[in-house]
Amino acid sequence: MTYTTQKTTQLPTNCANCPQFHNYRDNRGGGWCNFYDRFAKEHHPFTHDCKLNYLDSEDILRSEHEAGSLVKLIDSHKDHSQWTTYVVVGKKYNPNRYQNTKTFLNQTDWYYRLATIEKLEVTQQWVAEDEICHYDQADIINPIGEF
Repeated sequence: MTYTTQKTTQLPTNCANCPQFHNYRDNRGGGWCNFYDRFAKEHHPFTHDCKLNYLDSEDILRSEHEAGSLVKLIDSHKDHSQWTTYVVVGKKYNPNRYQNTKTFLNQTDWYYRLATIEKLEVTQQWVAEDEICHYDQADIINPIGEF
């Protein structure tokens, strides 16, 4: 016998079925909204502002680069035309990024393992998302800054 699981992508309709709502379990239906850090009631509707702030697990886990993507490693000491071209051969999600302010500001969502195009030698270290760019967009990246 095989079992299949279906993932629902339907948005909540009110606070009661929103994952960001912490229910106080009192007889008045009160709780805490983690989106806005304030008191809320179960019957409050899921508004357009809630929808804009709602992070679905599919949105969080969407990567900019996939396996097989051509990327260039950003090197501030070289001109963009001299940056080495790599192929993405692996990726891993950083689940610790959203734990506190320090990790949010200093880490990226994704880390990538790269391979050179010529010899397909895989690098031994993971490269952060902000250290690479799309192969086609390397000419618009300025790592030194304008000012």
